[in-house]
Amino acid sequence: MPRVKSFFGNQYGIAEMDLGVFSIWGFWDTLLTAVLIFIFWLYAKSFGNNNKSVLVSSTLVWVSVFVIFWVATANMGLSNWKILLITLPLSLLEMIVGAWIASKLYATNRWSS
Repeated sequence: MPRVKSFFGNQYGIAEMDLGVFSIWGFWDTLLTAVLIFIFWLYAKSFGNNNKSVLVSSTLVWVSVFVIFWVATANMGLSNWKILLITLPLSLLEMIVGAWIASKLYATNRWSS
């Protein structure tokens, strides 16, 4: 947060932690979860509910969202390239866990019909 604030100078509202920002993050997290579940469902419907479906769907969403975002952020100078060594593996783990949870929900046979 200090790096972002210093980059944008004295502009108001940069990197604030308030209800508006948390609401946007809540919407973003909900949208990301919905996309991950939808991609997993599509893949599992075509190729079966297995570990490959978890890995492919989570990797696809991860590359489509996190890798592009973090590389663009670092490329614009808003982030350090070294932070990608931490953020990218952790975000991949997050996507794999999310797809695994989706896999377990899919196995309850509620989605498969």
